Amino acid sequence: MSKNYGEFTIIGKINKYIIEGIYKKYRYYLCQFKDGTLVVTENNSIRNGKVKNPNFPSVHGIGYIGQGCWMPKINGKATKEYSLWSNMIRRCYSKKSLKSHPTYKNCAVDKRWHSFQNFCKDIQELENYRQWKNNSGWELDKDVKIKGNKIYSKNTCIFVLVKDNVDEMNQRTESSRLTGLIYIGKNPSGKEYEFTNQSKFSREHGLDSSTIIKCLKGSKKTHKGWTFKIKE
Repeated sequence: MSKNYGEFTIIGKINKYIIEGIYKKYRYYLCQFKDGTLVVTENNSIRNGKVKNPNFPSVHGIGYIGQGCWMPKINGKATKEYSLWSNMIRRCYSKKSLKSHPTYKNCAVDKRWHSFQNFCKDIQELENYRQWKNNSGWELDKDVKIKGNKIYSKNTCIFVLVKDNVDEMNQRTESSRLTGLIYIGKNPSGKEYEFTNQSKFSREHGLDSSTIIKCLKGSKKTHKGWTFKIKE
């Protein structure tokens, strides 16, 4: 029994097993988990209940490492691919992350990319992969290629410069604040301003757009001495 991965069966002993080109004798066993996954493991791992199932969804209940050549860590340090993949899974499925970043609500990762091995293979074919691989300042984006898309997948994602992505998000934020209504803001001195874009107005006057919304809804009376209302 594995402490974190459930029951498995020892199929048999492996007389010779190669690790990094070196033959290891009589120390390894072939084991099979209930889902059919076969792994080769040391005797110590069996005794201590630390046999790992690479196909078990251990990353936020969704992602799994899988079996292949792509390693999540090298010399104890997370690889660039693993950090990218695990953060993608976290944004979409971690309750704690979704609470602090609700814009990712209803976002999802394509089932093929639940596998770390598949993810690493596929991203090599994405636009700007080499730039991301060899430089900093690039990130994986799901909705530049397809506006409004909420699925991370091989067909929807590309790599983009972080700055370009931030500019794109700011433009979307501003557009989302255009409600078709006209608002009136009165500063502490009593001067009134008319505006239609809450985000732009808040930046120009050093205010917080979310607090302006609260004032408009009536849950707050003032914001930094300002009052707000909808023009009739």
